[in-house]
Amino acid sequence: MNPTVSDTIRLARILCILLLVYAHAQPYQPGVPESLFSPMGLIHTTRQLLGHTSVPLLSLISGYLLARTLSARPYVEELGNKCLSLIVPLVLWNLIYIAKEYLESGLTTAPALHEWPNAVLAITAHPAMTPLYFLRDAFVCFLISPALMVLARKLPGTAAAALLLNALLNLDGVLFINSAIPLFYFAGCVLLVRKVPIPTVSIPREPVWAAGLALVLLSAAPFFLPPAWGVSDPQSVAYATVDIALRAAGCVVFWSVASRLLQSRAGDVLLKFEPMAFFIFCAHGMAIGLWWMAIDHLGYADLTPIFLGYFALSPLLALVVCVAAVWAIRRVAPSGLSLLMGGRIPNHQQMTSMIKPLGRRPLARTTGA
Repeated sequence: MNPTVSDTIRLARILCILLLVYAHAQPYQPGVPESLFSPMGLIHTTRQLLGHTSVPLLSLISGYLLARTLSARPYVEELGNKCLSLIVPLVLWNLIYIAKEYLESGLTTAPALHEWPNAVLAITAHPAMTPLYFLRDAFVCFLISPALMVLARKLPGTAAAALLLNALLNLDGVLFINSAIPLFYFAGCVLLVRKVPIPTVSIPREPVWAAGLALVLLSAAPFFLPPAWGVSDPQSVAYATVDIALRAAGCVVFWSVASRLLQSRAGDVLLKFEPMAFFIFCAHGMAIGLWWMAIDHLGYADLTPIFLGYFALSPLLALVVCVAAVWAIRRVAPSGLSLLMGGRIPNHQQMTSMIKPLGRRPLARTTGA
């Protein structure tokens, strides 16, 4: 793979996963707030603009990388790798979350017997740790990847249209929890199979600006369009249409941002944390929840400046907790950490490069004083 493309993929992965934290950071409010310019309106828009729309690029990248892998490795051999990297973490993280909820409830709340298959494996519904449905859907995408590869070679347009229709109408039933994932996964397969040139440094500005404008307008649409249009109803086709358009625009915007950051100091810093990406993806809900519990316990959860500041900083707060957790678990149970991270844990040098930026700056300021 072109080294620049490879580095951009790594940077896009950690960037999108950190932005995903916005999708699950407190405070929550059901539905669409009354005003775009209220505190909850700003939070809702940020969730859409940066949180939810960063995930599709991860699906596209997954499809691209898998198509590349299957061109060099047998499907059966890769099946074992996918079980280790997707199914094992799915089960373990859901069990951890169930145990956490059980302890927090005073040993009173646990899934009923018939709920365990979904709670742990997301067979037909969201798992106990909701964001991990992505791992389940990614595994299903892998299972049908031979068919997707054939379609990418022979009928890319027809297959893409069918997958788009499926994403809009949820025609697959319980096959996918999120019907948009196979669409973007297939797009990644097409890019590899059809050998589409992937722009990195020299991305044309016009499509990026158009996608950015679309992101802003579509994120704000529920505040201004009449309820009858259905863009605020998650069950409507109108909502699904806006959602797919947001996701497509997000792929363009976040890939462009990653490519521009690649040669910058900010990009260098983000790349140091890329080995943490999978752990952050799995643990970010609990990581930011720790901070919110502390804020709530101190009685500051209802203060607008506090919860807005917490929300704005939530990716950084999640990162701090996750780095500390990986550092600790790696020292006491590296084998367990490997299972939680799908078989890939940061080595000593990578951990050092992540911790140094967090530990040296205060020391430098103290020394300079």
